[in-house]
Amino acid sequence: MKICFLSLMNGSHWGGSEELWFRMGLWLAKQKQEVSVACYEWEGKKDRLDQLRAFGVTIHLLPRKKTLFSPFALKKAINTIPWEDYDLVFVNQGGYKEVVYPPFDQLYARMNKYILAFHNYDETETLSEKRVVSLQQWISNASLNVGAAGKIFDVLENNFGIHTEKKQVWPNPVTIDLPNSYSPFPGLINGCFHWSVLAELDLHRKAQDLLIETLASEKWRQRNWILHLYGRGKDELKIQKLIIDNHLEEKIILEGFQKNIKQVLEQTHVLIQCTRIDAMPLSVVEAMAMSRPCLVTNVGEMPAWVENGKNGWVCNELTIAELDSMLEKCWNDRENWEEMGRNAFDTFRKKYPIPYEEEIFNRFRSIS
Repeated sequence: MKICFLSLMNGSHWGGSEELWFRMGLWLAKQKQEVSVACYEWEGKKDRLDQLRAFGVTIHLLPRKKTLFSPFALKKAINTIPWEDYDLVFVNQGGYKEVVYPPFDQLYARMNKYILAFHNYDETETLSEKRVVSLQQWISNASLNVGAAGKIFDVLENNFGIHTEKKQVWPNPVTIDLPNSYSPFPGLINGCFHWSVLAELDLHRKAQDLLIETLASEKWRQRNWILHLYGRGKDELKIQKLIIDNHLEEKIILEGFQKNIKQVLEQTHVLIQCTRIDAMPLSVVEAMAMSRPCLVTNVGEMPAWVENGKNGWVCNELTIAELDSMLEKCWNDRENWEEMGRNAFDTFRKKYPIPYEEEIFNRFRSIS
């Protein structure tokens, strides 16, 4: 198979939406398949692209905004790639609408077969009629449309009247070595239960501010918990100030970027992913793989994985009152956290394709 992965994520150098094409590209190259990758040029991508090059993957770098970007330069780079030569193109969107903007809006016409991937959605956003038509053409002509959450396709239909016939929901690949059975559950660490949030420091999407404000009440101050906030992002200083203003420096710790996610989860009792905008966060999938219960919001695919009182807790509304209520239920269930974590692992094993690359390759072959 001759395959090309086109990544259109341009808001940052890397994210969960990138893991699928990177992992599949590397695996396919090791299987001696002919693989190409077209992606925006970021310094933060260099190490991964070097890994791909080492196995013979052809890399096409696209000029991006904030560098030597111009619409002409991007169009020229896109036009030099031989799209017609590929058996299959995997078009990866970090969100849901990158393909509707030039020079990508009619690129589907040059592809023999392609998979169009969606990794996010925004129920409040609008698109012009021209953009809606372009998105409809992309979706209609795709051999398969893949969403990180089924909710994405609901939003496309409800907001834009776009019905998606050929569609599937795929989880992105985890970044940790998968355990074969239940992971040991930690005891108290320095007399405290440890909660973790693994998310970009972005208040609009990830809502760390609501979690901090909820935990600032006197009731929560008196309890033996520590919250670790992992990640980087544009709102780090705002979050730090919020912690200080609420005198929670001993209870809520900004940990920065953490590469060893498995180690983090080994020392975590409950993962919290109470966010406003998400499809299916890798952090939830990886926590469940590590036998950890999760407290999540009713957003994206998370409610399809997390069941109230069985393997975690689901906030139906992201408000301080609702978050406090669900945290209280979580706290009252703490003697059951280990059992709920085992249930989380069982859910992971049922819903996650194993072995991942082989399963996804079989889906590629079924349409190529």
